[in-house]
Amino acid sequence: MTEVKQSNYIKRGFIQSPHGNIEYRESGPADGKPLIMLHPTPRSSSFFIGAFPHLNDEVRCIAMSSIGYGESDRPQEPYTTIQEFARGVTWLMDGLNLDKASVFGTHTGAVIAAGVGAHHQDRVDKLILEECFNWNTEARRAVHLRIHDRPEKPDGSHLSEMWQSVHKSNEDGNKSEGENTPEAIRFGFLDVLKANIGSNPDSYGGMSWEGAGPWSMCHYDLWDNAVNITAPTLVIHGTNSELGRSQEKFLATIPNATGIRIPATNRFTFAKNPDIWSKEIKAFLNS
Repeated sequence: MTEVKQSNYIKRGFIQSPHGNIEYRESGPADGKPLIMLHPTPRSSSFFIGAFPHLNDEVRCIAMSSIGYGESDRPQEPYTTIQEFARGVTWLMDGLNLDKASVFGTHTGAVIAAGVGAHHQDRVDKLILEECFNWNTEARRAVHLRIHDRPEKPDGSHLSEMWQSVHKSNEDGNKSEGENTPEAIRFGFLDVLKANIGSNPDSYGGMSWEGAGPWSMCHYDLWDNAVNITAPTLVIHGTNSELGRSQEKFLATIPNATGIRIPATNRFTFAKNPDIWSKEIKAFLNS
């Protein structure tokens, strides 16, 4: 039997929490600095498979599927607050025997990461917020209600629409192989499909279970809570991201924050510039 190279190995496991199983993927040295990684909606920990090789030479990467996404169990009562999602992160840490870890979040995951930093200060070593934004206005909530409304259709055409939406999110020519491979697109489609299985709960204004993260994010006052973040914080936006207009406010609100803008045609994810992304994150974790 050929031995799997440790640098290429992705461990996959589950932590039992008070609200069910939490899925995670892990890569990197066991004695490396632990970094909890939180995905955008409606993805799962699979989102970071392409990111691991850029960090796992020295960072212990632990990508979590937020409760209700990927293979993580849904809570019996639908989550409607960022505080609930943030508590799930601490349950993962408890299950992995981590008293403290750095936390990285992108997009929806960034708001959850900010929630961990604001409400569980003693658990966070360093905090990294990528494309974080305060979505708590009526107009911004309407955007997410539209994006994450995927009604099931008798002829199955909603499945094609899901597939096309995943492809559309990968159309940017500035993607790297880590996000634009057929494997990555298939993982994305499966994540969307899983998040929309079952009848719609009453909690999300017509959205399916996919809407749990967006609903909670759009009803969370980031500015009121960000002042409570005590961990050193790195705020990342793409150079041309429309969400980057809030970066200066983040730096003025979070007591110990620095910000960077990484070249990108719009909103940033690791795959748009993995070399700069990983270099900046490693430097921040080691500072």
